[in-house]
Amino acid sequence: MNELILGAPLLACAGAALFAAGAGRRLPNLTLGWLLAAAPLAACALFASQAAAIAGGAHIDAQWPWMPTLGLSFSLHLDGLSLLFALLVSGIGALVLVYAGYYFAPHGNAPAESDARFFAYMLAFMASMLGLVLAGDVVTLFVFWELTSITSFLLVAYKTKSEAARRGAFMALFVTGGGGIALLAGLIIAAQVAGTTDLTSLLTQGDVLRNSALYPVLLGLIALGAFTKSAQFPAHFWLPNAMSAPTPASAFLHSATMVKAGIYLMARLYPALGGTDLWFWLLSTAGVATMLTGAFIGLRQNDLKGLLAYSTISQLGALMMLIGQRESEAFKALIVGLLAHALYKGALFLIVGIVDHQTGTRDLRLFARMKLHTVMRGTLIIGTLAALSMGGLPPMFGFLAKETLFAATLSHELPFLATVLFPLAAIVVGALMLVQACSLILETFFGAVASPQRTPHTAGRGRTSRFDDETVTEHAHLPAHDAAPGMLLAPALLAAASLVVSVAPLFTSTTDSLIAQLIAAAAKAAYGAKVKVDLTLFTGLNVPLALSAIAIAGGLLTFGLRARWQNRDAYAAAPRFGVVNTYGGVLAAIDRAAKLAGRLQNGSIRRYLVIMLAAIGGLTALVGRMPLGDATHFTFDENSWLRAAGLLITCGASIAALVMKRDILAILALGASGIAMALLIALEPSPDVALVQIVVDVLTTAMLLFALRALPQDGAGLKRAAPRESQGRNLLVAALAGVVMAAICFYTLTSRPRASVVTPYYEANSKPLTGSGDIVGAIVVDFRGFDTMIEITVFSMAGLTVFTLLRFAAKKHPLAAPAAERTPAAPRTPIRGIAGTQLSSFARILAEIVLPVSIVIGLVHMIYGHDQPGDGFTAGVIISLAVAFQTLIFGADEMRARLPWLRPAALIGSGLLTVFIGSLAPALLGLPAPLGPGQNGAAFFAPLDFGALLGLPLPDGFYFSTSWLFELAICLSVLGSAAFMIQAFSGRDAHYE
Repeated sequence: MNELILGAPLLACAGAALFAAGAGRRLPNLTLGWLLAAAPLAACALFASQAAAIAGGAHIDAQWPWMPTLGLSFSLHLDGLSLLFALLVSGIGALVLVYAGYYFAPHGNAPAESDARFFAYMLAFMASMLGLVLAGDVVTLFVFWELTSITSFLLVAYKTKSEAARRGAFMALFVTGGGGIALLAGLIIAAQVAGTTDLTSLLTQGDVLRNSALYPVLLGLIALGAFTKSAQFPAHFWLPNAMSAPTPASAFLHSATMVKAGIYLMARLYPALGGTDLWFWLLSTAGVATMLTGAFIGLRQNDLKGLLAYSTISQLGALMMLIGQRESEAFKALIVGLLAHALYKGALFLIVGIVDHQTGTRDLRLFARMKLHTVMRGTLIIGTLAALSMGGLPPMFGFLAKETLFAATLSHELPFLATVLFPLAAIVVGALMLVQACSLILETFFGAVASPQRTPHTAGRGRTSRFDDETVTEHAHLPAHDAAPGMLLAPALLAAASLVVSVAPLFTSTTDSLIAQLIAAAAKAAYGAKVKVDLTLFTGLNVPLALSAIAIAGGLLTFGLRARWQNRDAYAAAPRFGVVNTYGGVLAAIDRAAKLAGRLQNGSIRRYLVIMLAAIGGLTALVGRMPLGDATHFTFDENSWLRAAGLLITCGASIAALVMKRDILAILALGASGIAMALLIALEPSPDVALVQIVVDVLTTAMLLFALRALPQDGAGLKRAAPRESQGRNLLVAALAGVVMAAICFYTLTSRPRASVVTPYYEANSKPLTGSGDIVGAIVVDFRGFDTMIEITVFSMAGLTVFTLLRFAAKKHPLAAPAAERTPAAPRTPIRGIAGTQLSSFARILAEIVLPVSIVIGLVHMIYGHDQPGDGFTAGVIISLAVAFQTLIFGADEMRARLPWLRPAALIGSGLLTVFIGSLAPALLGLPAPLGPGQNGAAFFAPLDFGALLGLPLPDGFYFSTSWLFELAICLSVLGSAAFMIQAFSGRDAHYE
């Protein structure tokens, strides 16, 4: 049941993202928004059903073993803090999706376009954030942490043709990604010190972590990750530049997701790392600096989204300052402030999106003569409610948040400097937030601008905002009517929630309401002890109320005198300095370092080999210290003469490949060297490896023959690529490398222990645990299946890379030009065979037979390979060889008609999907499967015999199991990758889709 409660919301959002990416293009944006909102809405309802239990002190845990031997699990944990964030992510996410349907709907005479990609990104972003706040393991937390960075990058860069969008997305990914690397290091150190990666257990190891000598290091690294994610000074600059994302994404990012991730992380880790002087000064200093920076810069923003972005930075600083403190009052203020900010900031971003949608601009200087309050009354009312909360005015929830913030800054337990600085900073920020709220409403809807004159640099022409992916132009227009009711629904509900949460306690107990209990549970989870929460709006005449009155009076006075200090046009034209220039300097330094590295890594394989081989030789000479070993281990038997012959053929063929002038003879000599090496491997004996060596060597030879066909037929043969002055150096390096490798091999063979440590284990357990009589096959697909999955993925990417590189190069080749553009010097001649001659009928008949025979051989390898030499890899290579042979005989165009099923991308995708589903099946079905000595249970990559389970009548020796599915997946992936290579080498004639 716990797995369903915690896993279902993630799967629902991920499934909805896949649906949007796949079938979403067929639906209108409006319909798609309403339809997809069902997934996060259902997740929100599921979380809400657990609110009473969680508020009562319960928690829910679920875990799926990942790497049991390392103590790693994919685990999820739901308590008060994670429940609050999960409700915000899923609830606000559902509203934003509905809003996005209207936001992207055709406006005016604009053509209808599908924005399914945006919805897919949003749902993936939502699933990533849910995974982050529900993570019960530090590794799981980091994985989802990085997924939020990647998905937010996709959202910020959604308008791919906009330079501002690409720049803002890269900036966000660069800053938060760098912080993510620091976070990973900090989490690893913390897990090592605490002795566990389980987050719940780690939080109980606070004394161990705080008393460790590594505490300053791990705290600094974790804080760096949190500061970059939550835009703390001086890493705050990425957040305003990320406003190039569409407004629905900005609303979600600011209210409930990415920028709150750093706040969540530090609040979550307070019981383990907090309470020290270092924690207090580190977080409090960064928080105060950030809240003041955001408040002051936000005053002079022209773009509505820019104004809201800097106000978010200020509020994030206030939240970080509260986490730095040690008192329970600060954590009450933290949760209340976090909830209030999510409600009003989400509503205000959506209101700004409506204004932009209806008027075509977000520039405050362009609203002077519009008088939007006459035509956008609904938007005005909703925006006013949300702005009242932002400004900290009663009776909105933002007023209570500001009161609790003031109360937290008045603690007697704070250092003397903090007792002066914190209240003063809170008053200043409170006043400036009110100024920004007034500007947002009065200047937008009533045109009450401080400097209505236009400066020459903006008059009469379009101006590009650095906060959006679209151009904000002077040609703004007065809308004919307000936004559609459906578009107003999301901001209306959020603004109404800001009002209801604050006034509801007037009609019920302020401490017994479910909202108060949930806030108390979240604060307790963060603080590590019980936190008293009272949501009374007015608590009488006290110091916090007096400070609030001072902030309100100061804000109203500052706004009234704005004409004397505010010059938006001058500020817009002013150059930007500070940390943004530092960021540019860092990028410039990276570019310079890349140029220096490029002088060494210039694409010359010969140079790379010289450096690597020389380094191996040098390291071996310096630190190798290899004794000669005991040569008496070598004894001559009946196979010794075969080994000697194999060595002679290998060496001779290798030398021949170097000295042959005819290219085809050099290729054949290289192939002979590989076959002779297979003989040596078979004599060990290792028939599986020898079989792989043979088929791979033949496939490599075939690919080289394909490549040879693509070269110009000028009859010159192979040429020496190295200049004569470097040939002596290359010969010396090659000789020394050969001597070093021979010495290493000799030392290894004569000094290694003769009794293997791992072989007895595999011999004893392969058959009982996996049902495999072939030890090598059991190791490849059962004991080390995850490694094999990565290997076939790499092999697949290699085929795709070859195809991509050669396809790009072919476009620049004279023979690849269209017929009308080819030069007379590069005529295109038909390719008839390897030697350029017409092939005989016998060769065509042989080609007809070889493919079906190879498919049968491949099936036999897969069916019986788990008990005999052979596997899915050799099956895939054998079938690929047949495809290559037919392509050589018939040509790529005819092959496309003969084999319509040969689609490389589909084969690779099918293979990877098969191995994933087959390996996950035991865990999904909850069926028992052996995992190792003395262990039983269902797990990822656990062997399971589906044939025995279903009672299928199968031939003797054929086991329809996860291992067979793995072999099939390997065969499909190898065949797809080889087909990509064949397509690439076949030139323009090939066109596999």
